[in-house]
Parts: sequence; structure tokens; C-alpha cells
Amino acid sequence: MARMSRAHAERIMCEAGWLAQMPEAFRVRLLQNALLLKFDAGQVIFRPGDPAGGIYGLVSGTVTVDTAPLDSTPRLIHIAVPGGWTGEDSFMTGKPRRIELFARSETWVMHVPLETMEQMAASDPNNIRAFGVISILAADKLLRIVHDLQKKSVSSRIASVLHRMSWSTDAPISVSQENLGILTNTSRKQVNSAIQRFVEAGWIETGYRSIIVTNPSALRRHAEQDVAD
Repeated sequence: MARMSRAHAERIMCEAGWLAQMPEAFRVRLLQNALLLKFDAGQVIFRPGDPAGGIYGLVSGTVTVDTAPLDSTPRLIHIAVPGGWTGEDSFMTGKPRRIELFARSETWVMHVPLETMEQMAASDPNNIRAFGVISILAADKLLRIVHDLQKKSVSSRIASVLHRMSWSTDAPISVSQENLGILTNTSRKQVNSAIQRFVEAGWIETGYRSIIVTNPSALRRHAEQDVAD
């Protein structure tokens, strides 16, 4: 992956996700204090029990989110898309990390340290509400995940996950069939069958451990029909 320019990274973060919804003055101050960081494939960004820290926003690469209820083994529940932010729980609670972020490929992120967040909150209480929106968006995402997992149709569940991850029609989704199976509670054979079907329909294209969604609207319609396979 080529080196990421600061200007390009900031443009990505302002085009989609949480930061795109924030007032310009807030975006400017946040980005002035944000660090552009690179993680290699296989690096843990943070894990449960790590000391409280700031937020991370995905610029490029593949980052997985693993978590579970207390006293349970963490499992893959989400693959992040560019523009997504997380890590605000430490700011809101002052307690250690609760989830694991893992870089599956070379990854670039924006990081805002906890100290910076606290300084912004102290200077303007409205900034606390702004940071809290990250949690609201995360809750919306979790509701979507639960909703999609309750679908009876295997191919509808797989279409739902691919649609969730298709933040751009020209950006490949780096996901293995094994991880698609985990995210959709399906077998590898079922995933392979659905992928072949979607390719034949012209909804997606496949590459090595990657998928490009070419017709997200068709995937969404198929997902919502939830017709038994």
C-alpha cells in the first residue's frame, strides 16, 4: 500500500461516517490534533483490558472488531469501513478498553488521544455530545447486525453483510469466506454458493480474498426480501 498523504486521509474522514456529520469548526479542531498512524497486518490496535485511550478512525485497510459479553470469548462481529470511528467508550467511562481492534492488512488510521478529547470537552461541553454521537452510530450498527442475523434466508444474511460493508462501489472489500461465514452464521459452502450466485447476477465481482460490490441496490433488495433458500 502506498504511503498515505495527510490531506487525502483527512478528505476520506470528512466524506463519510461520524466526522462528516459534525460542524466544520469541530472537524477542523479535531483533525488539527489527530495523529495519522500506520499499522501492519497482524497488529492489535487495542484489546479488552488495555488502559483507557482515545478514538481511532479508519482511513484505509482492513480492521476487524471482536467483542463479547463479559466472561465470554470475543468473536468477530464487524469489519470496519473507512470513515468509521471507535474507542469513545474510554472517554465516556474513564475505564479500560472493552473491544479488540485488529489490523488484518496494512492499515492507516486517524487517532485522537484521550487527553485531546478531554481538552476539547473542557473547552466546550457541546463537544461531549459530539463524541457521544459515535456511540449512537455504533448502537445503530449493532441493531442492523442483529436485524440481519435474524433473517431466515442464508443468502439474505450474506447479502446484508456485503451491503453493510460496501461503503463505495469501486472499493474492494477485503474479507475471507471464513470471516463471511462467521459474520453471517453460515458455513463456508453456503457462503461460496451465495457468492457464485451474486457474481452470476452481476451484483459483485471477486478477487483474491476481496469482493467488489457493483450493484449495492440489488444486494439490498435481495437481503430485504428474505425468501427461504
